[in-house]
Amino acid sequence: MQPPADFNLRATVRSHGWSDLPPFETDERGSWLVIRTPEGRVTVREGGISAPTRGLKQVAATCLRFDLDLSEFWALCREDPDLTWAPREKAGRFLRAPTAFADAVMILATTNCTWALTKKMLRDLVATYGEDGAFPTKQRLARVRKFGFGYRDPYLAALARGPDLECYRTDERPTGEIRKELLALPGFGPYAVDNFLRSIGRFDGFAIDSMVRTRWKQRYPRRKPDNKSIGRRFAKFGEWRGLALWLFLTEYLYER
Repeated sequence: MQPPADFNLRATVRSHGWSDLPPFETDERGSWLVIRTPEGRVTVREGGISAPTRGLKQVAATCLRFDLDLSEFWALCREDPDLTWAPREKAGRFLRAPTAFADAVMILATTNCTWALTKKMLRDLVATYGEDGAFPTKQRLARVRKFGFGYRDPYLAALARGPDLECYRTDERPTGEIRKELLALPGFGPYAVDNFLRSIGRFDGFAIDSMVRTRWKQRYPRRKPDNKSIGRRFAKFGEWRGLALWLFLTEYLYER
């Protein structure tokens, strides 16, 4: 299984913080990626995917979003002076977990805490309940009550015992309908929902958190970092506006 011609491994691996969390492992530049699953280990390099089965190669393709067509988004970027670099670097794919459930748990671990605490919670969770560095399955966590997630423990327990989230990765309904359902998930407010939507290729939400506010104020000291102000800046990107915001604020993550 080969990546599409418009794929950039490093831009995808380092698209956001997931590559620093289990079940992933990479180097500082994102020039390789290891994915650990209950079925085995996958290694991705510029030269291709190394895995013992075709199924595991498909896991890599899923995590790295080989299927995502960004041509429309990149065309819009070429018309924006701040984002003309994105199509050149083939930036815009978001690394996601092997399962939608793992993405939801990882997102829950980012809410209302520092990045250092997020990493600790997830590393401890995988070390305690996973196997060989793989993310614990939904079924395994459904038998647990205390996870070391602090006030989030009841939310994680409810996620583990709740409905399967995998269907959202192929859901073709309008984003508004999906967003309404996701807001009913335990512990999921607008920030968490916007991040989960990104993992399924829906980029119209801004997922505003402290990092977004800080970097927005650095770029626009006189503009409020709220949906109204940010929305005006990226209105021309339509359903891609959240992705445009992310690249605008995280250009430093990408080697140009």
